[in-house]
Amino acid sequence: MKTKTCYTPLAMRLTKIVCTIGPACRSAQTLKALCDAGMTVARLNLSHGTQDDCKTIIEDIRKINQDYGYAVAIMFDTKGAEIRTGVVQYPIEITKGQEVVFSPHPLDNEERTVITVNYDRFYADVPETDRILIDNGEMALDIVDIRADGSVVARSQDDGSIGSRRHINLPGADIDLPSITEKDWEDIAFTCEQKADFVALSFIRNAGEVQSVRTFLEERGSPMQIITKVETRQAVENIAEIIDVSDAIMVARGDLGADLPFEELPIIQDDIVLRCRDRGTPVIVATHMLESMTEHPMPTRAEVTDVAYAVMTGADATMLSGETASGKFPIRAVEAMARIQQRTEEHIARFSRRAEPVHDEREGRSEAAVSLAQASKAVAIVAFTKTGRTVLEISKFRPSLPIIACTNTPERQRSLQLAYGVLPLCVPFADPETTVQNGFSCAKERGFLHDGDSVVILSDIPISDSGFAPSVQVRTL
Repeated sequence: MKTKTCYTPLAMRLTKIVCTIGPACRSAQTLKALCDAGMTVARLNLSHGTQDDCKTIIEDIRKINQDYGYAVAIMFDTKGAEIRTGVVQYPIEITKGQEVVFSPHPLDNEERTVITVNYDRFYADVPETDRILIDNGEMALDIVDIRADGSVVARSQDDGSIGSRRHINLPGADIDLPSITEKDWEDIAFTCEQKADFVALSFIRNAGEVQSVRTFLEERGSPMQIITKVETRQAVENIAEIIDVSDAIMVARGDLGADLPFEELPIIQDDIVLRCRDRGTPVIVATHMLESMTEHPMPTRAEVTDVAYAVMTGADATMLSGETASGKFPIRAVEAMARIQQRTEEHIARFSRRAEPVHDEREGRSEAAVSLAQASKAVAIVAFTKTGRTVLEISKFRPSLPIIACTNTPERQRSLQLAYGVLPLCVPFADPETTVQNGFSCAKERGFLHDGDSVVILSDIPISDSGFAPSVQVRTL
């Protein structure tokens, strides 16, 4: 007799994976392999590549979704206001103790090595810090002098090299550049045209900047969701207000760890994850998670622990950057991350759920559904939603079993791909009972549910004279 396969807390992965798409994985074949390995959101970085390149990748992902039943979401990442070094023919070699000059324009008569920067007011922001970091700290230089011609003299702490368009951090400085540049506005308009699912905003400093993008999207009738990347000191200081106006948050640890003392980073990461969980806002932990896998087929043990820690603290998703975009082993990196996530989830499923604050009646109903599902040993929670709000409220309470989210548009289906534990399906909506049966049928076709399974469902039921009321039920298929 064939054994029935069903989704149990230990049979699937609940934490999501965001993959950055780049030269190492841009072919349709490799994109399909990333989906097979566990990618739920594809990230396109507008700091690299052209809009035409992005269009081709989007077309390939959408075809994979259509042909193979995936619902991989598209995330665009804006460039943001950043300071970079100029273009050089060959990397400039620097020795420990060497003094170099940073300048927004070439200096013909300068005896020291000159590093050009793409920011005319570089000299004006330098007084707010005491050092210059290249590539998030790969090289550090102490500031020696700020000269009248607008150039800055700095002394290198170590040997190293500086290539073209290397990223520059001025730790703690409030850069006198708009967080959202003219290029960013052009790129955001492009993402609207492409009907992307998420736009991730770089170097945001306050809630007002997020709101300006929200207004921009609303004026264009775009339902695209906003992910705010936390990577500046100002964003950390304004984190409560930023979470209030964002659809999701990304803890972008590379630039964040360069803008603030690195020993503060784990504490800040924990605080942001906890705040997002309290609000039911999806949160992504990103940068350097499996960095060694850009060159090696296996992660370091410290990287394994880092990914596991993000899962144990309740992040909705973890992200791969260079590991998939330019690494030698993009598929293995996704497979490794998925294995770590699933094994960690199996471990934490053995313990009692941490109590989350319940802020209103809706959240109370969602918390009750999670408690009922786990007490009744259901194999899944099935929720029906048009806006996604109900599903996010359930996800907030981190059940150790899947949340099958039935919604009536492909756009909403993909928008739920960041939420912890959610398996989104697109099903036709009709009267409440027909809609429930449509959801069950679709879930069984996908292999998520089977006859005889016990599930908890959140749906509307008819009541006399008043239309419909929300209900929590246990049902056996």
